[in-house]
Amino acid sequence: MRSRNYYLVFIFFVEILGGCAPDAPHDNPIDPGSPGHKTDAALSGIVLSFGLHSSGVPNALVAILENGTAQYTDANGNFSFANAPSGNVTLVVSKSSYMSDTVLVNLTAGTNFKDTLYIDPLPQVSSAQVVTSRIDQWWPAPVYSALVTAVAVAPDGLGFDTSAVFVKVDSLTFKMNSVDARNWQAEINSSQLPNQDLQWLVGKEFIIYATDQERGTGASTGFYVTRLIETDAILTSPIYPDTASSHPEFTWQQQTLPYDYTYQLQIYQVNSGTQTPVGSPIGISSDSGSYVYLDSLAAGQYSWTITIVDNFGNSSTSKEASFLVQ
Repeated sequence: MRSRNYYLVFIFFVEILGGCAPDAPHDNPIDPGSPGHKTDAALSGIVLSFGLHSSGVPNALVAILENGTAQYTDANGNFSFANAPSGNVTLVVSKSSYMSDTVLVNLTAGTNFKDTLYIDPLPQVSSAQVVTSRIDQWWPAPVYSALVTAVAVAPDGLGFDTSAVFVKVDSLTFKMNSVDARNWQAEINSSQLPNQDLQWLVGKEFIIYATDQERGTGASTGFYVTRLIETDAILTSPIYPDTASSHPEFTWQQQTLPYDYTYQLQIYQVNSGTQTPVGSPIGISSDSGSYVYLDSLAAGQYSWTITIVDNFGNSSTSKEASFLVQ
């Protein structure tokens, strides 16, 4: 009986002590019971340009999808959100001339999370143009082609990041070839066009698309064929079997065309059927029908042509004529 009384007294004191024990403190900001409990987080960071020369991107828009807040980066590419939602957060980074990106981060309430974001600068296409060419020949028919050229570079002026360039005309797409890190070109022959007719290009919009290694794509503004020259010069002298001096005078029938143009003389030395260019005076006035070649030509067989070139670079080349220098 005595042992039972001791047991009841022990329980009595335990209950008294338990009732008098103070509550656990609730001053931790991540403790839901704390007066300072926070449900959001601070988020800051920097947006950099993805590429060989990473640098802060100013005026890039950083948006948090979960709460709809957004802000632009400062002059150095920095951003800061004081009240970002905790948990999984979706950030969308965008800027004109850059490929937008989406980044997922996990934020803990009451903490400051810092991150570095990257966006890819899209290739920039400039100096895009197309010029047409007509080359007359004795057989079988004139040859027509169009040369498309463009400069495609990254926004920092470098072309290292451009991996593929295409030109689109109506429903047709042509791959452009790299001349160097910046310059691209494509030659379109009449045989590649509907009805094998270069006239099909006239009035059609050309657009050049450049893709980088991150599959970002930049595009040129639209441009057009300015002219297809169908007229060529008629050569009059020297013409085989004429024999000319080492300083021959070339003559041709003048043309009357309703636009500005000049003539270009092209002289080739012929050896065993192989033509080697030896002279190409350019910018001969459209008012002229003759040209005296001042450099000395060695004895041998030659051929020559006259090309009409307008102020856009479109051209039409005459049939060849040949002569001898003794």
